[in-house]
Amino acid sequence: YPRYYRNAEKKLAREQRKLSKMQKGSNNRNKQRLKAAKLHEKVSNQRKDFLHKQSRQIANAYDCICIE
Repeated sequence: YPRYYRNAEKKLAREQRKLSKMQKGSNNRNKQRLKAAKLHEKVSNQRKDFLHKQSRQIANAYDCICIE
């Protein structure tokens, strides 16, 4: 497992710190909120993609897969 969240932690922390210092309701805060949300979404997509590739690899390699 490639640790996508751990690798993005510093970027996420920096962007969320910026966000927390901004005034509620401002346009810049809204822009920053979107920037932080994009980072979260990127990590989520990376994890989803990794799991999809792994499951696909397992499905291609074996004829029968049993789950307990």
